[in-house]
Amino acid sequence: MGQKITWEEMKQQFPDEWLAIINFDVDDSGHLAAGVVERHSPQKNEVYRLPVRQQSTAFRYTGASSFSGLRSHVATPNVI
Repeated sequence: MGQKITWEEMKQQFPDEWLAIINFDVDDSGHLAAGVVERHSPQKNEVYRLPVRQQSTAFRYTGASSFSGLRSHVATPNVI
């Protein structure tokens, strides 16, 4: 597993890329603060099409976005 880095470090290391982030932390406002980049790509489909590990995963884009809607995290269901 990779090293946990901050959101600011992610934007610097992976400019204008889509990220799948695991083991993530959010701040008091619910914004991504830090995590482990599981995978990254300039192409959104490359990040979304691969299977996600059996853990909560956040998907983010590091570039400028005009999107102003709701963002969410994907949480894995409880397995019995």
